[in-house]
Amino acid sequence: MWWRRLRYLLLLAALCSIATCPSAKRACTANTRAQEAEELLSYLADRVAAIHAATGKLPSLPAGPSPVPRCCEQGGACSPDPTVWATPAWRDLGFSIDESYRYTYQYVPDPTGTSATLRAVGDLDCDDQPSLYEVKLTVVMGRLSRVWTRKDPYE
Repeated sequence: MWWRRLRYLLLLAALCSIATCPSAKRACTANTRAQEAEELLSYLADRVAAIHAATGKLPSLPAGPSPVPRCCEQGGACSPDPTVWATPAWRDLGFSIDESYRYTYQYVPDPTGTSATLRAVGDLDCDDQPSLYEVKLTVVMGRLSRVWTRKDPYE
């Protein structure tokens, strides 16, 4: 008698796991793809910090948004293209992407020279609901502080 109950319970558990599998895979894929923005903005912030440490100033040239057109307009992922990162501003930051990527990147310095914003905008599922990652860099008493903002990170 108890074996039948256990059998039905196992069948129910199996059906539930099958029903949630595609959803879990999509969530895992989105999370993995969203890490691109975190990693590359961290790298860019480190580059800006190194320039600030060496010169005492933030880079003054704005860079991006790059690439244009967006990655969704290129089939969902952008192919590596050295010409996208060949502008003087990106070269000054020492930044380029050599693998396929899914975000548009931008460096926006404040005219006062005391702050800058690094931005990554992407639409991972190409549904016209972009995700936004920003790092606000601010010089406070000669030190560079970082404040992160994330809006719809898995969109």
